[in-house]
Amino acid sequence: MKESSQSRYVRQEIFEGIGPEGQADISAGRVAIIGLSGLGTTVANHLARAGVGFIRIIDGDYPDLIELQRQDIFTERDAREEIPKAVATKEYLEKVNSEIEIDAVISDVNSANIDHMIEDVDLVIDGTDSMELRLLINEACHALQKPWIYGGALAASGTTCNFLPGKDKPCFKCFVGEDIYEEEGEQPTCATVGVLSSTLGMIASLQATEALKILAGSPDVREEMIMFDLWENSFDSFPIDHDPDCPVCAHENYEFYGKAHGSQTVSMCGKDSVQVIPEIERNIDFAAYAGKLEKQGKVSYNEYTLNFDDGTIGIKLFKNGRAIIKHVNDISRAKAAYAEYIGI
Repeated sequence: MKESSQSRYVRQEIFEGIGPEGQADISAGRVAIIGLSGLGTTVANHLARAGVGFIRIIDGDYPDLIELQRQDIFTERDAREEIPKAVATKEYLEKVNSEIEIDAVISDVNSANIDHMIEDVDLVIDGTDSMELRLLINEACHALQKPWIYGGALAASGTTCNFLPGKDKPCFKCFVGEDIYEEEGEQPTCATVGVLSSTLGMIASLQATEALKILAGSPDVREEMIMFDLWENSFDSFPIDHDPDCPVCAHENYEFYGKAHGSQTVSMCGKDSVQVIPEIERNIDFAAYAGKLEKQGKVSYNEYTLNFDDGTIGIKLFKNGRAIIKHVNDISRAKAAYAEYIGI
């Protein structure tokens, strides 16, 4: 490839909103992207190409064939070989931009590890599909005084907003209030109403642009919520008011942050699976576990995961002891299967 004397970011540097100084700030910037589904992968792609100097990509899952419709970094090979999303994304981004640092973390974010995930970055970007995790991100970012960018997409509609540190600035809890706990389990999901790839691309592009503004120190950082529906051709923005009685940003009463105790379970959207996260991480010896499990079902493993199937349930075990219990949507049954087969 012929080397050019021009900066690879010249088209950004001549853009008035960024300029050479803004690009230097972007190149020195450090970002954590939590979740590598349709939003997180697209944001990561935009930011890597824009030259963000350090990008930590965090996800404990692996791609599925039905997700390729909306997750534009992964391939059929990634899904077939169940390559962890963080690994596949890192491999892709390093081919896009070899000048930046990509830190791939094969883990879910929870109250026990979120400090370690975000304490050394300038900005956190939400690429998750979990409301509980967003509430944790909100509390952790408030406690650590980190800006974060929320993004949500469902069907043809999407929402996004920047939540910035500072006195009397609203937080995500100000926006959702207590209503989020009403009718729990009855809210629509991508598995029940679907989602368009273009919806995710729209939200991710907005998130990535705001990220560049924040990193470059732009005065044009948006403080309003954006909401749109691509199918119905609507696009609105509105301010979020700071709640003077908000438990998070007014009283620092955190429901999720700093509350790690015991093992944790999370139902996985659209996968008929439950994730079990042990209280204490381990360094699993896959060969030893394969020997233990081979008499009870089918076992295979690679450097990232061990797969087990007893004909009724399946288990995908990760090196740190985290496991995805497949063909199960009952948390108690998932915990029982974990205890029976993994035993840690």
